[in-house]
Amino acid sequence: MIQASRPRVLGGVLAALLLGGGCSSSHSHKKAETAKVEDSWMARVPADQMDDVRQAQLVVNTAQEKENRAKVSVEDGKRELKVAKEQQKATEARQKAAEAALSAAKEGGQADDINLAQDGLAQSNMEIAAAKARTTLSEKTLTTRESIEKARASEVKVAEAELAQTRFLTLQRTGDVRAQQVDGDELARNLEKARAEARKAEDQVDANLSEQQQAQATWKELDAQTQAYGGSGGP
Repeated sequence: MIQASRPRVLGGVLAALLLGGGCSSSHSHKKAETAKVEDSWMARVPADQMDDVRQAQLVVNTAQEKENRAKVSVEDGKRELKVAKEQQKATEARQKAAEAALSAAKEGGQADDINLAQDGLAQSNMEIAAAKARTTLSEKTLTTRESIEKARASEVKVAEAELAQTRFLTLQRTGDVRAQQVDGDELARNLEKARAEARKAEDQVDANLSEQQQAQATWKELDAQTQAYGGSGGP
């Protein structure tokens, strides 16, 4: 009885393994579906049918260049902010010196010296206001440039998503059966998501730019007043 039952057990195990192997093959097929077209696949696409792909790649390259320029602009903005803060500190030091000069003049009791010291302090107060406005402008400018960098990065993602979709459509159009392994729906979702993020990033740039323009108007007004008084609130 025992010997008779062993073949049936082994047969059941073998059947289970075979069935399991079939399921594994099915899952494997699903895992093979990807949202990426391999370079080796595109290498088999006829050269005269690659114009759309080349154009999409050019858009990616241009977007990457803009992103790199935005990064450099951010670094420049950081240096400009550092200079503005240093100038503000220097103006604050001159203001303290003017306050000390006024105190000394008052102790001396000479009207001319007091009037001269008061004029000096008034000028210092205007200069410090302009210097602070300049620092605020530099901060707003840096914030704008940082948001532009993010917007340019999002544009790169859009361009890359468009390139991925173009490669897929080109592969599909040429009748390459490997296009069936690519999840076209996911490519479309990736592109739409990238475009939505890019729109959001551009909206943030517009908001930051508006604040920067307001800060610039304030600084120009204070700087003009300082220049008219005889000082300088500029860099």
